[in-house]
Amino acid sequence: MARIVRSYLLHYGYQDTLESFENASEVNSSSAQVNGFGGQLEYALNHRKVLRQFINSGDIDSAFQKLREWYPSVVQDDNSVVCFLLHSQRFIEHIRRGELEAAVIYGRAHLAKYYNNKAFSSLWTDTAALLAYGKPSDSSVGYLLDSRQREFVADAINSAVLATNPNLKDQEGCMVSCLEKLLRQLTVCTLERRSLADEDQGEAFFLHRDLNCKSRLA
Repeated sequence: MARIVRSYLLHYGYQDTLESFENASEVNSSSAQVNGFGGQLEYALNHRKVLRQFINSGDIDSAFQKLREWYPSVVQDDNSVVCFLLHSQRFIEHIRRGELEAAVIYGRAHLAKYYNNKAFSSLWTDTAALLAYGKPSDSSVGYLLDSRQREFVADAINSAVLATNPNLKDQEGCMVSCLEKLLRQLTVCTLERRSLADEDQGEAFFLHRDLNCKSRLA
């Protein structure tokens, strides 16, 4: 389990937390790799940490700058998901600081071009709608101002950087961590077992509830 936790921290670039975890546990980089964890996830760890810090602090300009310097291929296509998410987050940061005029100018320069892209339509609409509210944080699109949206963008950038690893064996594997794959498998297996019972008898499975229950028992 400790190795799985370590792989999660590696996957998302939580370098400082990883170092503290390794100091407090018996798992280190050499033992983890011998047992199949680590390896490819060590790639660009410090860079991914820095990029996450920039995004989580709302400094999207610096994140863009470092990506252009370190991984230009990630942002060379301005129509990519990565560029759209970064431009959207830059717009959101203007709204967060109450810089409405700057948000409008930035939106016209960098977001308008995504208007007809169906793949981005939902997030584009919600992002643009922030301008319509006097108190956007209290609106139906206020979730975009939550720290979880920054985390969402940071996770996407983290995956994009991992995908630039020339030694990457599994392109899709860099999208989620081993821990998340295990939790998904647990959820699917539990739901499948329940569906095989007559008329779905038995209590429904909710992952978050079960995890919270186990943490209280511990």
